[in-house]
This record gives sequence, structure tokens and C-alpha cells, in this order.
Amino acid sequence: MSSSGNWRVAIICATVLLFLHVQGHQKNGMSDELYTDGPDPDCCKTTSPARIKEHVKSCYEQRPNTFRNCKIHSYIFITVSNQTYCVDPDASWLPSRLEKLAARGITCEVM
Repeated sequence: MSSSGNWRVAIICATVLLFLHVQGHQKNGMSDELYTDGPDPDCCKTTSPARIKEHVKSCYEQRPNTFRNCKIHSYIFITVSNQTYCVDPDASWLPSRLEKLAARGITCEVM
């Protein structure tokens, strides 16, 4: 193999290694870094203090500015009928509802 062929192979190998390194990084894994690549996930843009009468199957806490377009603090309730509700964290009924959910083993995962 000629020396120019060796250089081509070396450049190709270096390029492949560079791309493999970049692909190994998480976009929004378990780190404390903000998610900056790609589209923002669905999130609450507004909240409501209205009570949720339906049974809740999962809960999330959206912290302010976690994602680019998710500026507000909100609790996100997903009901058994897959309805999503954005709850005002200052809603008077929320602390007791969170206690009842915790008693059923449902805790609000922080986004």
C-alpha cells in the first residue's frame, strides 16, 4: 500500500472515531445539563387551578426553564383515560392530592 493510501485510511479511521465519540453522548439523559438538541418535548405552557376529578395514573413536575420553551412551574397529571392536565403548583387542593397519590405509590417525577 502506498503512503498516500495509508494517509487515506488514517483519515477515515480518525473520522469514524470522532463520529462514534459524538454519538455516545446523551441528549437528555440523567445529567443535570439542559436539553439543547432537537425539538423541545411537550410541556405545559399554561396551568389551571381547577381540581382533577379523574383518577391519576402518573405525575410529573415541570420545573421552570428546564427546556427552552417550558418556562413555567407546573404539575402534569396523566389520567387513566390518558388526558393530560397542567396543574398550577399553587392550587389549594394540590398538596392533599399529592399525598393521596403518594399513598398509592405514585410520585411526581421531576422533568
